[in-house]
Amino acid sequence: MRLGIIGAGLIVEEFLPKLVQIEQLEILGIQSVPSDMDKLKQWCTKYNIPLATSDFEELSQSGIDTVYIAVPNFLHVIFVEKALNSGLNVIVEKPMTSNAKEAQHLKELAQSKGLFLFEAITTRYFKTYQKIREWLPKIGQIKLVESKYSQYSRRYNAFQKGEVLPVFAPAKAGGAMMDLNLYNLHFVMGLFGQPENQHYFANVERGIDISGVAVLNYPDFIAVCTAAKDSKGKSGSLI
Repeated sequence: MRLGIIGAGLIVEEFLPKLVQIEQLEILGIQSVPSDMDKLKQWCTKYNIPLATSDFEELSQSGIDTVYIAVPNFLHVIFVEKALNSGLNVIVEKPMTSNAKEAQHLKELAQSKGLFLFEAITTRYFKTYQKIREWLPKIGQIKLVESKYSQYSRRYNAFQKGEVLPVFAPAKAGGAMMDLNLYNLHFVMGLFGQPENQHYFANVERGIDISGVAVLNYPDFIAVCTAAKDSKGKSGSLI
């Protein structure tokens, strides 16, 4: 894989040291906004990456075949569409898009181009998750599923003081559902499929859900998905 990266946030900074150690993966360039250029050049020097750029066309023509997109949520659809139209396979951070209509559009575009489009949630590939899937038929009838993911946001204190960063901005697809509860939904729906119906009950501050509970109704059981950016918590269980 010849990879290009779009974005210069914390998630990129945290995984770059591991990413460069993967065999058969070559990182050819990183793109971000002009104000990030000093940071990008430092990363390129440190990890032997040939290109630092603020121009998508330059990145797309650098020899890459796949792009990893890690920009704020509301920009995902724009960059995924650009990448697919440039003939690139795409790995995009979650949530893939801000709504289902955008996701369906990108799915159809990727299929029409014969390209891969992946949302960067790895839950289904964990060995422990595969073991749960293997054990499900053996443990009897499921009555209740609980999946929880709570992580006190590094940006929540700033949000409380009035600074609204993208992860807490309604217009930029922020909030607990988009950021954390997606992991729970992938966990549950990966095991049990689409629910018959669903409801979301959220704690809302200044127009954004900072924590919430999604209730998924299946024919024989209920799944409860809880996520919070304003507190810590423990993982869930099958009952």
